[in-house]
Amino acid sequence: MRLLAFPVRYVVGTTAPHVSGGWSLNRITMLFLVALVLPLGLVVVENGFGFLPLLGFALFVTLAWNIVFARVRRQPIVMDWAVSAISFALIVPPDLPLWQLGLSLSFGIVIGEQIFGGRGRNFLNPAIVALAFVAFSFPGTAGVHHSDLFALAVLPGAVLLVATGLISWRVLAGALLALACVVGFARLEDPFTSVMAGPLVFMLVFFACDPVCAASTNPGRWIYGALVGLLIGLFGLPGEVVGAPTVLVFSILLASVFAPLIDYFVVSLNAYGRRRRDG
Repeated sequence: MRLLAFPVRYVVGTTAPHVSGGWSLNRITMLFLVALVLPLGLVVVENGFGFLPLLGFALFVTLAWNIVFARVRRQPIVMDWAVSAISFALIVPPDLPLWQLGLSLSFGIVIGEQIFGGRGRNFLNPAIVALAFVAFSFPGTAGVHHSDLFALAVLPGAVLLVATGLISWRVLAGALLALACVVGFARLEDPFTSVMAGPLVFMLVFFACDPVCAASTNPGRWIYGALVGLLIGLFGLPGEVVGAPTVLVFSILLASVFAPLIDYFVVSLNAYGRRRRDG
């Protein structure tokens, strides 16, 4: 369905995520896991082995729910659950109680993905839904703090995903341009520190650019990306912490809700223009 965000050379398949021609969901997942290696390794180095129980429990919860739904639907288990677990674990605070992690991640996996039929049929990223659940249900939870190296560790993976066509550079460009306009208009005293206060680059790459949940048309990607950047700026400016994780979570979540509508209007306008041109 939504994974038609790939270049035209990829052939449409008959089962979700409707991509063939050498691209299976497991192969797509493997590339995302490769892109996560550097950020994950940096967080492990910075936080020590105390991060591993949180990561292990996140992997266990996501795998358990995927096994349950795979058995109910009599479908094979695919590896996309690992990307959701790792990306969620990298954003939540390392001291988050495991019961809160399990409850939030269960909500995100079940309500954000599996009830729609699994990966390729959902319209919200399950990790983003889980992070929103953390923010709503446990408002006292402190945001995660990463070093300045975290954004740099994300860049090689981002280049890999853009080069292979798994994420769209138009979404990234639209988001960064819109955010730069908002920050410039607000005239923050230290705009770089305000924007990079949280894991902005990571969440744009792995959540906002999610090929399933982002817009699928090229004009729609620009509009969707600009909407993400605009919301991040508007939500973050009152406290001048534009890159705060909570700001990013709700900005991306809200933009993802409108992504199908954006694509609908883009396709409708294109069809109307072709009817006018061809009579």
